[in-house]
Amino acid sequence: MEGAAFLGKLVSYPLTDFQCHDYQETFYAKPRYPAMDIAYLAIQEKWRGKHIGDFLIKQIADLARRQTLAGCQFLTVEALATKEYSAVGFYECCGFAPNEVKKPYKDTLRMYMTLYSKDEVFDD
Repeated sequence: MEGAAFLGKLVSYPLTDFQCHDYQETFYAKPRYPAMDIAYLAIQEKWRGKHIGDFLIKQIADLARRQTLAGCQFLTVEALATKEYSAVGFYECCGFAPNEVKKPYKDTLRMYMTLYSKDEVFDD
């Protein structure tokens, strides 16, 4: 997409309530994990439902896989989750899973998506 800006940053987060079964045994004991965090992603309401957000998530995931500065394993996001609007369903459709139990005092839900399948990461 011409003029599209990448809005992400490389970060490392402590593991909490890790739920990805393929990676659970391998990474659960690690105190931190390599991830690229999606800081802000919004689609203007009139453009929603046209797969623009899905396209952007795929582009960000592709960029995270191709970058050589860090061994990124995951994309992470704090998905907006309020009474008025929730982005959780959108991120679930894109392959993200909750990384924590929803807290009533928080307007977001931490979510993650693995960048590689278990077969791509481990040689058996």
